[in-house]
Order: sequence, then C-alpha cells, then structure tokens
Amino acid sequence: MNSQAQIIEHLIEKQPENKILTANLLYRDLPANFSEQAFYQTVTRLTKKGVLCHLTKGLYYRPRCSRFGKIPLSERNIIEHYTEGYHGMVIGYRMYHQYGLTTQVAKNVEVLSNVLTENRKTIRNVKVSRLDLNFDDSICVAISTLEILQNYNSIENINRSQLAEYMKKYAMNYSEDAVITALRHRKYKKSTIAFLAAFLGFWKIRNTLQQYLSSLSTYVIPQMEQFYGPA
Repeated sequence: MNSQAQIIEHLIEKQPENKILTANLLYRDLPANFSEQAFYQTVTRLTKKGVLCHLTKGLYYRPRCSRFGKIPLSERNIIEHYTEGYHGMVIGYRMYHQYGLTTQVAKNVEVLSNVLTENRKTIRNVKVSRLDLNFDDSICVAISTLEILQNYNSIENINRSQLAEYMKKYAMNYSEDAVITALRHRKYKKSTIAFLAAFLGFWKIRNTLQQYLSSLSTYVIPQMEQFYGPA
C-alpha cells in the first residue's frame, strides 16, 4: 500500500462510527496533491472489507459493531446529520405529530437542511430538501407555522383545538423578522400568508404581512370562528 492510500485509510478509520460521511468533503480534507482516483479506490476497498458501509451516492458510514454484529445506521442518525447544529429541521407529519396536531405518523420523514449540496436527496425513508438558511429557533418556529398553515386542509385528523392553542402561543411570541426571512427563502402560497395574518389579527398582533397580499384578492381561508368560536 502506498503512502497516500495509507493516509486516506487513516483519515477514514478515525471518523466517528455510525455518522454519515460525505465522500467529497472527506477528500477535500486531504492535501491538494492527493489523487482523487486513489481516494475513491481506497473508499471502494474499505467498503468491500466492511470498514465502510455505502449508504447512497456519495455517502458512507463506519458501522458500529457489537458482539452481535454491525449496528445499522438508524433513522435518527440520518436526521441528525442534516439537522443538528442549526443545519436543518423536520417538517411534514413527524412535525405535525410532535405538536399534537394529528395522531397520524408517516413512515417517511421530511427534512429541510442547508447541509445538502444538491436540491433533493432520499436516504432510506428520509427525504431531504435543500434550504439555505441558518435554522435557529425563531426560523424553525416560523417555518413550522407556515408549513402547518400551508397544509392545513390536507393534514389527516387534524386537531383544531390543538392548532388553536398552538397559534395563540405563536402569536404571543410572534417574530416578524423570522417570518420575512422564511418567506424570502421558501415559497408559500398567498393564502397561507393570509391565513397567518388572520390568526395574528385575531390576537391583535401588529404585522406587515399585507405587503405580500393583494387588496383586490379574496383568499379562501378558514374563519377564526372554527378555532375560537363566535367573537
């Protein structure tokens, strides 16, 4: 084995177990004079030996082993790779269920992440979409709310009273900056924005969301009476 191959193998073998490794990012950690061909040949050889496991195109992991054999990479490992450290968030039914808005739990997990280099990637049952944002707490809450309102009519067995409580709490802690940032980076229907504005108006929270709406349009959105009863 030549010296380059040994260094490549050492780099790979010191990576944490059961943590997703992105091949092209590992290659960038090597000195500039290292052969890309030698790198991928080493990756292929270590995969055949079982030192590495191939996950999907360009992604690998070092399996954790126990006395019973290799411990498979979990769904949680995959989600954490794309979300930890303000790099992303879970949306869709997993999020709706987390907030108690539905009893339905989807087999597939939807994730938004700034880690992804391409627009979309599916890893087992985790579907990741790229969104170039710093996912701090206020941004995650803003996106969660917009996602809930955008998909309100399609969420199975939605708990309206729970949504009413969620939106009351959201309105009391409303961050205009976070919503505007979310709207700049991810497309939402005007009716979704109007729906959010209606909740904020009900709780008398000042906002500037009318800038995204047309005064000549009528948006088909649920009435607040559905959530809070007659005024």
